[in-house]
Amino acid sequence: MMKVSDFIFKFKPNDYSHEYSLCRVRIFLHANTQFSLLTDLDDKSPTSVTNSVEHIRKQLIDEGFIYNDTKIIEHYEEGFSGYGSFDIVTFDHNNSPNWEKTTLKKAQLMLGCSYEELLDGTLKNERLFKKIEYFYQQLYPYTKKTYVEDSNIITRRLLIKEHSILKKEISDFIKTNPTEREIAEFLKKDLSFFASFYANPKEEYIVLSELKIANGFVDYVIFSGRSRMDVTLIEIKGANFNLMNQSGYGNLSQKTNEAIQQVRERISVIYRGDYEKYRNYFHEIREQVETGSGFSNALLGPRGKLSVDPNKDINIRSVVIAGRSNNDLEESKQRHNVEITSSPPIRLESWDSLINKF
Repeated sequence: MMKVSDFIFKFKPNDYSHEYSLCRVRIFLHANTQFSLLTDLDDKSPTSVTNSVEHIRKQLIDEGFIYNDTKIIEHYEEGFSGYGSFDIVTFDHNNSPNWEKTTLKKAQLMLGCSYEELLDGTLKNERLFKKIEYFYQQLYPYTKKTYVEDSNIITRRLLIKEHSILKKEISDFIKTNPTEREIAEFLKKDLSFFASFYANPKEEYIVLSELKIANGFVDYVIFSGRSRMDVTLIEIKGANFNLMNQSGYGNLSQKTNEAIQQVRERISVIYRGDYEKYRNYFHEIREQVETGSGFSNALLGPRGKLSVDPNKDINIRSVVIAGRSNNDLEESKQRHNVEITSSPPIRLESWDSLINKF
């Protein structure tokens, strides 16, 4: 493997734009194939990589950085998980993109690089951070919008904060080793609890409890994201058992495995059953919540309606939260293993590890 280059790229988000956006571009040469890894810079760029990937590709080709047959991988750092997300992007004869989800492990094998390379946070890289700041200051007059927030946004934010669960509250509660039912009852007063961990952007989300999928229900579902909607499925179990068995074999407990299997079954139903049906189903629910025409067990985030495109593919993500921690090192290895071997990745947390991220 050879990493050819690693730089911050300034691009126009569409053919008509007079403003620029930023992304990180890494170019690799592996197995006689050139790859370009495009990393989104979140709020350091006015436009996401997803919304402009075809224009980024064309401009990289036009400027001589990559070839027409260079393989494109779209990358978002952290956000949902500590490992980020990866999508292989292909283009038809009209340069229209199509996304296929892949895992950290598969991306690493494809690029022939180390895990450390893919976990190298852009904003933690001093060289890249300085370049981003330089470009950002150049773009600032054109991208900074000064406005007074809508009163509805302020009102929703204050109401959500008024009912929010404090870290000490959830921490003290989990120490009592509550059952799954007791935890569900405790969380009823604050549906924004999970959004604080898994919604991105932070104030743009919808949280639902007990959403029907096929013949079952998912404990919690979060809609968030921009352009392509993120659908995060969350299964919870009680805190009255350990995440891992204490047998010394480093195995996950039976209840933890049950929750993981439940999530896998839900994902399988969505992808193998009728993906289009569920994509439309999720967007129909989103629209109902946004217009206030149903779903009493739903919470709309402070920013209100999501900036998502109902005609685009959705990102399915999943989280399992189960049990208590008793061996942080071994559990970290097991959680990492579950995530990198699952596609789409399944984020596994104990209640203790989740609270530590509060």
